[in-house]
Amino acid sequence: MSLAMYRIWVDEQPLDSVLPMLSGVAEIVGPGADLRELSLCDGALDPGARWDAARMDRAGRLQVISRIGVGYDNIDVAAATARGIQVCYTPHGPTISTAEHAIALIFAAAKTVCYADRDVRAGRWHRAFRTVKGMELRGRVLGLVGAGRIGSEVARVMQAVGMRVQVYDPGLSEERARQAGLEWVSSLELLLSAADVVSLHAPATAETRHLINSARLAWMKPGAILVNTARGALVDEHALADALKNGHLAAAGLDVFEREPTESGNPLLDLENVVLTDHIASHTWAGHHRLYEMAVTHLLQVLRGEQPDCPLNSV
Repeated sequence: MSLAMYRIWVDEQPLDSVLPMLSGVAEIVGPGADLRELSLCDGALDPGARWDAARMDRAGRLQVISRIGVGYDNIDVAAATARGIQVCYTPHGPTISTAEHAIALIFAAAKTVCYADRDVRAGRWHRAFRTVKGMELRGRVLGLVGAGRIGSEVARVMQAVGMRVQVYDPGLSEERARQAGLEWVSSLELLLSAADVVSLHAPATAETRHLINSARLAWMKPGAILVNTARGALVDEHALADALKNGHLAAAGLDVFEREPTESGNPLLDLENVVLTDHIASHTWAGHHRLYEMAVTHLLQVLRGEQPDCPLNSV
């Protein structure tokens, strides 16, 4: 079959910047196409749509699902493997943008930026030195839960700021941490009890659901800051809201939530010491293009019979 005859299913319009990669190579089907068209598609570019066994069964010709992103909990990888469908993802695409966003949340929370912004707009001016106090970060301890690509980039930048960086990551050896210039700690409890700022960079799994719960929040230092740009399921939001309301934690910065879009009843929405963004950490032009470019590359690699750079399964 000629590559020009391949049909690519999309649930979201691809970026204009990657369309030349597909021009003359494949026909784009969607977004909004009749699901019956799925049975005639050879590959799919996935922006986060649900790919379960039932949907895959409607796609008898499908060879590859190329995820435009790092998280892939929307895809039943086992079901894809059973049907001979290659699944790929783009783990390197959002690294820089997401790390920069985590750093932005650290600074915004530590320097009470959003709190002060709201007050200025409301006509309140903090003339007295004692009224609002931020945290000076130099010399403080940054605790990373996970030190993969994004966590390591956060560490590199914050070390330049002057923070000591400790890391808890069951997949990282003490020797590798030392080589990266990081202080390795053996348990989550030790990390949480030592860190002034905790930044989460772990995947969402059954084991990490509510990794940060009321008991572990209690381990954190009084006045500490929690930042999450990883997955909303890592944090028990009601427990976090309690810790912020009772003053145990000084602030939090969150880009991800247990339910997205977050619901109006979420207690975090009513707190002034929380900086909230709507899962936009990777949403820069450069980061978005990189994600799409990598996803298209992986898709075409599979259709050409090549080994993709970032597979999630073996078929």
